[in-house]
This record gives sequence, C-alpha cells and structure tokens, in this order.
Amino acid sequence: MNTNMQNDFGSTPTGMRMNLTSDAHLKEDVSRAIILEVQAYNFYQRLVQLTPNEQFRQIIFRIQLDEMKHYHWFTMILRMMGGQQPQIPFGEIPRNFKEGVQKAFQKEIEAYSFYQNISSRATTHHVQMHFMHASYDEQLHATWLQNMLMMDNTKMNHSSSRKIPKGLKVAENPAFPIGSKAIINADHRPNMKGAEATIVGAYDTTVYMVDYTSTTGEKVTNHKWLIESDLSAK
Repeated sequence: MNTNMQNDFGSTPTGMRMNLTSDAHLKEDVSRAIILEVQAYNFYQRLVQLTPNEQFRQIIFRIQLDEMKHYHWFTMILRMMGGQQPQIPFGEIPRNFKEGVQKAFQKEIEAYSFYQNISSRATTHHVQMHFMHASYDEQLHATWLQNMLMMDNTKMNHSSSRKIPKGLKVAENPAFPIGSKAIINADHRPNMKGAEATIVGAYDTTVYMVDYTSTTGEKVTNHKWLIESDLSAK
C-alpha cells in the first residue's frame, strides 16, 4: 500500500482480541481480499477524476467508503488469524470513464462471489458475518455501476444535455437517499409504472409541470420534466 493510501485508510483498530486461528486455513484468501480492497480504492480514486457529473461522483465516493470499511474488517480478521499484512501492488487504473465503470462492475461481481465463498468456508461466526456483509456490499456496488452504465448509454434525457445541469445542489437530506430503493409511480415510459428503482442522485431543485405546443404544432399536456435551467422568461 502506498503512503497516500495508508493515510486514507488510517490505522487499523486493535482493540479486539478474538482468536480466529480455527480459520487460519483462510489466511491466504483474506490476504487476497485485503489486496483487492486497496486496489479497488485506488481504482475508484482515479475513476472519480474521470467521472462526467456530480451524480456519478457521489456514488463512487459511497463505494470507496465501503471499500475502506472492508479493508479494516479484513485486516483485523487477518491479525486475529495470526497472519501478516500482505504487500500490496498498486493495481490497474482506469483510462476512461465508461471502460472504467465496466471494469469496476466486473470486479465487484467477482468480489461478491469470492467473499461468498470465503464466508461459506469459515468456521467462526465473526469471519462468516463480515465476509457475508462485504459480499452484499459488493453486490450493491455492482447494481449501482450497472445503473450508471445504463444512464450513460440511454438516449432518454429530459435536460438539455447528457450532463447534470449546472447550478443543481446535491440534496443534504433527500426523502430517498442515494442507494435506497423506491417504486416508480410515473408512467411516461412503457412498463415504467410499478418498477423498482435504485436512487443514484438527489438534488434540490423545482420540477415544473407544463403544457406546451411543440414547434411542429403538437399539443403536449402535463409534461413534468422541466427544471429552471430548461426555461427562460418570455
């Protein structure tokens, strides 16, 4: 682990004195898990710099916090097994946003499966629980990343560009926090109403419901997807 990463992750808590030597057969896998978490953190650190909008950036920051949490868990577990901290190479770094998200998605799926496997082979509840929780986190990360790819690829966008409009402020206490689930009640797209949604961004703004006549003469009523930056005074 490089110096910057050590500063980011901080010191590992040492207050627990649980004996996990019965799971010593997993030391090699736990060491590999530690390496994966640090390399994932480094990967996302670069991906943040390539991210095209604040909405995606907040998701990646959230994933990074989870990777940091997993690192602390796994380091404590390895120490309780009697293992030594592994040497950690820096790992792969993304070159562009879309390929980076695709690669991260694949890595999260692999980590999910790997942690499930470790949990199933553990003999102590402590190891089982932490690797099971970590696997759930990785599965959720994969869902977020998949949604980011879908949002980046879709042609449906109700703002004037593919980027989040300037001036929007990230909501501090949204009704639906980032990462939470919700049921969609809107029905302006086929098979949309009743679908499960994952919240990937929340902003403080006003959404206007308008009736308008298109430039080709078509009358459109109750269109709900305009915000202040989409309008100008007549």
